[in-house]
Amino acid sequence: MKHQAGVTLISLLIGLVIAMLCMIAVLTTYRTVAKTGAESRVAASHDTQLQMGLTNAQMLLQSASFGLEGNTHFNANATIRVQSDGRTQSIKAIVWRYQDDNEVVCQGLADLEHPNHKQRQFALLKGTTDGSHCDTTQNLSNLTWTVQSSLANLQDYSLDQSNPAQITWLQSSAPCTPYGSGKIDESTAHAVITLSAKTSTQHSANLSPVNVAVCLLNISTS
Repeated sequence: MKHQAGVTLISLLIGLVIAMLCMIAVLTTYRTVAKTGAESRVAASHDTQLQMGLTNAQMLLQSASFGLEGNTHFNANATIRVQSDGRTQSIKAIVWRYQDDNEVVCQGLADLEHPNHKQRQFALLKGTTDGSHCDTTQNLSNLTWTVQSSLANLQDYSLDQSNPAQITWLQSSAPCTPYGSGKIDESTAHAVITLSAKTSTQHSANLSPVNVAVCLLNISTS
């Protein structure tokens, strides 16, 4: 009688173990790739919205004090109360007004907590005196402020997930031109707002933020 060979229980168990290890390795790789892909999409969205928000902010700020006389139509360090998402937030904001044909428009920029409480919202604000209109006399800080539109929704990259403000700004004065184009008149200084914010890479690597200088040609400081 010839010797017959077959699959033993031990070899079967060894095969099952090897198959399970291969499946675990494949699933781990898939999970890593999926997580990396999701994080990349979030980072790309953060950076795109940040760039668009800062670009729109530069264009909006150019209207500050347009068509108006005096120095009470712009405040880069205003403390205001903003009504948003059924609640009121007391925040620091850049606020201004300008003349649009026969109408006075009051607007502002602020970094607000997003309604989902997990992101930040770089928002364009609207200020009114009676719920619909703005005038040239009332203190900008005392207006009723609401969110007109969202310029950017920014991801929280803080280590403790405390969702801190991400966009800051400083006001200075210098001879300048909008967007750095044209010849600069060295004899006249204008208000300059420098917006600062970090991209996803700068957050992750703890690098210095992006700085965007905005020359406000309608506001002379000399």
